[in-house]
Amino acid sequence: MMPEAATDSQSDSNRFLEKLAAQRAHLSPSERRVADFVLDHPEQIIRMSIATLAETVGVSQPTVLRFVRALGLQRYPELKLLTGQSIVSGTPYLHSEVAPDDELDTIVTKIFDSSVYVLSSVRQSIDREALRRVVGILHKARRIDCFGTGAASILAIEAQHKLMRLGIPVVTYGDTHLQRMAAATLRPGDVALCFSHTGEVGDTVKMARMARQVGATVIAVTRPGTTLANAADVLLAVDAQENTEVYAPMTSRVAHAVLIDVIATALALSFGEPMLARLREVKDSLADLRLQPHRGEAGSFRKDRP
Repeated sequence: MMPEAATDSQSDSNRFLEKLAAQRAHLSPSERRVADFVLDHPEQIIRMSIATLAETVGVSQPTVLRFVRALGLQRYPELKLLTGQSIVSGTPYLHSEVAPDDELDTIVTKIFDSSVYVLSSVRQSIDREALRRVVGILHKARRIDCFGTGAASILAIEAQHKLMRLGIPVVTYGDTHLQRMAAATLRPGDVALCFSHTGEVGDTVKMARMARQVGATVIAVTRPGTTLANAADVLLAVDAQENTEVYAPMTSRVAHAVLIDVIATALALSFGEPMLARLREVKDSLADLRLQPHRGEAGSFRKDRP
């Protein structure tokens, strides 16, 4: 579903670029090219004619008009106006990447600001109905297998760590052979929870297809319109714009991790008070593993001795 007309309020106008980034996933590929240029070069947009923009991006003028109308606007000048208002209001959109000559302070600023922006964007764009469906599926799951390779394997481990506390059989595998064998043993009532930033990782797609073939429900947390998204029964779209040609996913990984927390929290609450008591028991089981601060000596620790 596309957003309502961006001119509904002054606040909406000032956040136009932020809203555009959040809705980027719902645009067609050609419209997405226009969106990316607007997000990357907002200062240029306010001085460009529709013909110049179309030629620069490499699309037709009708495509630009479709893009404008997909945003709830009627005419191209409205796009220029709202873009200008966003620039003036200081919309905190960062599409810049870390450069080889960046100083440490610049790196800190770029990565932290980008992470904050991505979290805000995903919070607005996440499909609440799909999220409710995911919680319902996991609530009834007989078994949950978490899949992810490379950087996404960390997310699979994080999901296992959070969900196992709920008493649901959940596991992840670091070896791709084990992943394939596990996917083949899934059955109806089981869930394959798949993580990928790009949605185009061959091993993860293969696992999703195998799991679906044997009757398991496949949930994909990835970018929309990707091979993995198309292989899933349910998609939780996380469309964090990030260049991963050199660096492993960074800001997208943060968004995935927070989404795991949302799922685990909603799932725990869906089980009611007995589950909250179980979570307390799980936490208490680790109490004696923590070092206790030595009283009277700030910053020092002691181990309990027999």
